[in-house]
Amino acid sequence: MTRLKPENIKAVEVIYFSAMLEEAQFFNVVDRLVALFQSGLLPIETSATAGKLYKYWKQQPTRLTSNERKTIYSRVLGIGGSDAGSNPNREFADLWLRFISAVSAFSDQTAIRKAGRDLAGNLSLHGFGLAYYAASDLQSQIKTITSLLSAPDVRSAYGASDMWQVIDKVATLDLGGAGNLVRYRTLAESGATIIAWLARKLSELVKDSKRPILTTQRDDRRLIAACDSWLQSQPG
Repeated sequence: MTRLKPENIKAVEVIYFSAMLEEAQFFNVVDRLVALFQSGLLPIETSATAGKLYKYWKQQPTRLTSNERKTIYSRVLGIGGSDAGSNPNREFADLWLRFISAVSAFSDQTAIRKAGRDLAGNLSLHGFGLAYYAASDLQSQIKTITSLLSAPDVRSAYGASDMWQVIDKVATLDLGGAGNLVRYRTLAESGATIIAWLARKLSELVKDSKRPILTTQRDDRRLIAACDSWLQSQPG
């Protein structure tokens, strides 16, 4: 078996988180704010936030485009891609659901271990190469956007108490709606928790051991809660 790499799985954690934020209009909202700022239609009271908006606009050519992000989501997660040549990860969805369902049901420990090992192998394979480096760029961009959308004067401009309300209001006013923000936020956070657990437990998952892989320890309880939240967020 090819050695599985936790750093590749951690890269997929970022990509999954980014894909869910994409569905919530996270990237489109900040692009809209920059456009409003350029037109003088965004009331910004501090030079610090204005400087961040200007810097974000100026650095646009160095960032992944929307189509490039969606191609990465398709290659790594099998979702969001329209490029016929994106070579999507067609196994991810089944492996993902199998692991989450096994954990949520607290089924046989051997089944949980195998499902986790199979999913971790898939993530390690698809978090390699371009995806690994793209994840670093996405992580930096998400951090920058989060800072912008959370800035007090941006929140004040929309009468919002937090970043999520800013997203909701900008998307509703200018982008045709943000969709189910609560759902996509839950998917982003629970999905990241699940993938991070796989990366931390990788050395244990690959062992042919009878020892329980899932215990009552805090880290494992957080995994179970994340799997439950993910399942509960599914439509129908």
